[in-house]
Amino acid sequence: MTETGREWVVGYQGTEGAYSELAAKRHFAHASRPARCVGYHSFREMLEALKGGAIDYAVLPIENSIAGSINESYDLLAKMGLFLVGEEFQPIAHCLIGAADVPVSDIRRVYSHPVALAQCGEFLETLEDCHVEAFVDTAMAVEKVKRDADPAQAAIASEQAAELHGLPILRRDIADHPENYTRMVIVAPEAAHYDQSIPCKTSLIFSTIHEQGALARCIAIFAERGLNLTKIESRPKPDTPFEYIFYMDFEGNIDRDATQAALDDLEAVTTFLVVLGSYPIGRP
Repeated sequence: MTETGREWVVGYQGTEGAYSELAAKRHFAHASRPARCVGYHSFREMLEALKGGAIDYAVLPIENSIAGSINESYDLLAKMGLFLVGEEFQPIAHCLIGAADVPVSDIRRVYSHPVALAQCGEFLETLEDCHVEAFVDTAMAVEKVKRDADPAQAAIASEQAAELHGLPILRRDIADHPENYTRMVIVAPEAAHYDQSIPCKTSLIFSTIHEQGALARCIAIFAERGLNLTKIESRPKPDTPFEYIFYMDFEGNIDRDATQAALDDLEAVTTFLVVLGSYPIGRP
C-alpha cells in the first residue's frame, strides 16, 4: 500500500484509453487524494498486484448490461480474499477506429476484445470480405492498428482511445444496443465500512446444498429480513458437474444488524459463502 498522504495507485486491465481506465478516472476524480492509474495485462495479474501491496485499489469489470456477468472476475474474487468497496457504471460507446481515414468499405480486418466484437455483431456483418479477430483489450487493439499502420485494419474501442493515439474514427456508435454499460467494482485488500445512512449494496458468492428447495430457503432469509435482492444468478460450479454457484447482490449494509443476521442464517444453509463486501450503490 502507498504511504499515508501519498497518491493512491489504481490498477485496471488494459492500456490507456481502456474502458476500465475511464471508469477508474471517473470514480477517483473527487477522492481525498490524487490517484494514478496503472494498466495490467490480465485481471489476475492486477488482483495479485493488489493483494501484494503494489497498488491500493483495482477496477474490475464484473457485469455488462448486454453480455451479463463476467465469470472470470467472480472466480478470482471467490479465491483471492479481496473486498468490494465501491462500484462504477461505465458507459460503453464503441467506435470503429482506423489506421487512416479511409472508407469503411476498405476495412479488411477488425480487432477488439471478444465482448466488444460480440456487442457489435450487426455492424460487423455489414463489412464485406472482412476478418474479425479477438484481441486482449479494446485499447490494445488500437495500439496494434497504429503500430501496423495498415489502412485496411481497424479496431473497436472508445473515442478516448482514438484521441489518445491520434487515429481517425471511421464510424461511431456501432454497438447493436445503444444503452450499453459495464458495471465496474472497486476492489481493495480490506473491507470498507460506510455510515448506515448511506444506501449500500452487499455482494455474495455462495453454493447451496444439492437438494430440492435449497435455493428457495436462501432467498427466503432475505425476504424475512426485509432485504431487497437486486441480482441473483447461477452458473455451473467449476470442476463439479451439475452443481451450481450463485452470485447475489442485495440492498443492505453489512454493519446493520438485519444484514448481519441474514448472513449468519445464510451461512447455516450454504456449503460455500464468500461475502465480497458492502459499498455505496452506484447508478448508471
